[in-house]
Amino acid sequence: MKSPNLRVAIVDDDETVRRALRRLIASLAYIPVEFASGEAFLAELARSTFSCALIDLHMPDLNGIDVVVRMRRDGLDVPAIVITGGDEPKMRERCLKAGAAAYLIKPVERETVFATIQSLSA
Repeated sequence: MKSPNLRVAIVDDDETVRRALRRLIASLAYIPVEFASGEAFLAELARSTFSCALIDLHMPDLNGIDVVVRMRRDGLDVPAIVITGGDEPKMRERCLKAGAAAYLIKPVERETVFATIQSLSA
């Protein structure tokens, strides 16, 4: 069941991707909140709560794995869905070992994102 009160963080340095993910998340009746960097997202986590976060793997400065590692190190228990357009061998395992709840490959399918978020917020 969809919940209009679920806030989903979108962490991606590419504005076009953020816009597309924002529309996708909104179409699922969730509240999208965008961040252009891992640093901005981590800073906001001190003040806000999110049901989950879609985090791009390949970003400058802090990449997706770095963000997940810092979240876990700091005791921030927001389920992280790492997304990437450049899948690499063993990257899924690295992300999951770092503490990600899921790993998806771009372009992400609407139903896959919905099912993943639902499984994390159940």
